[in-house]
Amino acid sequence: MVAELERRLRSNIWKYTVMGVVNKRIFAAIISVYYLTIPDVTVQTVGLILLVGNVVSFFLEIPSGYISDKLGHKQTLVMSSILMVCSTILFLFANSVTLLMLASTIMCASWAFKSGTGSAFMHETLRALNIEHEYSRIMGKVSAIGFSVPIILTVLVPFLVSISYKVPFLIALIMDVIGLFVVFSLVVPPVTPEHVKEVGITNFKQVMKEAYRLNFFSVVLLSAFIGATATSFSMFRDPYQEFVGISVIWFGVLFGLGRGLASLMLAYSGRIKNVLTLPSFYLWQIFLFGVLYLIAWSIDSWLVVAVVFVLANAIQWGFSKIDEGYQLQIISGSKFKATLLSVYSQLKSLISGAISFVLGTLILHFSYQKSFLILGIFFIIVSFSMYWYIIKKHEAGDYGRDV
Repeated sequence: MVAELERRLRSNIWKYTVMGVVNKRIFAAIISVYYLTIPDVTVQTVGLILLVGNVVSFFLEIPSGYISDKLGHKQTLVMSSILMVCSTILFLFANSVTLLMLASTIMCASWAFKSGTGSAFMHETLRALNIEHEYSRIMGKVSAIGFSVPIILTVLVPFLVSISYKVPFLIALIMDVIGLFVVFSLVVPPVTPEHVKEVGITNFKQVMKEAYRLNFFSVVLLSAFIGATATSFSMFRDPYQEFVGISVIWFGVLFGLGRGLASLMLAYSGRIKNVLTLPSFYLWQIFLFGVLYLIAWSIDSWLVVAVVFVLANAIQWGFSKIDEGYQLQIISGSKFKATLLSVYSQLKSLISGAISFVLGTLILHFSYQKSFLILGIFFIIVSFSMYWYIIKKHEAGDYGRDV
């Protein structure tokens, strides 16, 4: 009986891998250009669409995590998958700014219900299998497959748009339906009666106090800021690449290269994490992204621009499971992992929405390069101020001995 339960729980790993593959937005390589094909959409509108979606995501993130911990992680993942299907259908038939905003909003809502919940579900699965200490290694490899397999379709996307910009969204819809069936088949990890009781009687205020006690907010704020800035930067990848003379047909190839490098980094997440400390992990991210933003400002060669966005894509996603691993180490004893991990996503949504809107406005009134300079300076100043605080906390042992 125990062996059968273990076998079924282990199936969650390959099922979550499949979910990672089908949940990738293969149309991401041309999404900004697709927006611009819709009547009345400008570069500033692109930033506004992201802002609206992220504002909704901001208000849903923590409540969605709290609902997930109360309602159940699997049930919440099912809800997320249903929302993603609805979002893709709206993108497929969008012919106005209103429908684009609605599609983007529902997509962000889907991500809100999945973020934190998926990680918490898999952490509980690995804990039930007594291998939770291997989270970064296992989930790094799962994510590596999730990034690498869709690369083929991503590379083909620019060729598919020669038929119609709708084709990538039709393919995404088929993948979303497959993902929905896989989510339904997930096996719920067993929890102790004490766990159920604690979740049942704990209120939201107590959860936030626990996060403060664990010093979780200082780490998650820096992590969210780095991720949000990278997301905002990437939102203007396609228009800027087109501006410097890169043909749309290469967008998928370049996007695929970035995801390929990310996949390679994810596959070695366990090893990378073993040679880094919490402060050095964030220092590397600040340094690398800061350099990339400043290069984007100083050089407008199409080749350099292509390399900058490929590397930004790779670094943002390649380090994601290491980041998640550190966060889970800090909150490993909490019964509300989905809620606490949602704090990261909520902060990232809010910051990303604000930066994207401001960046779009700056580009409209100045230029891409001057806007990237402002972004780079702002990023370095803000991130270093938070980084020094984390160093002090880490030296004092406030994040626990194992972090």
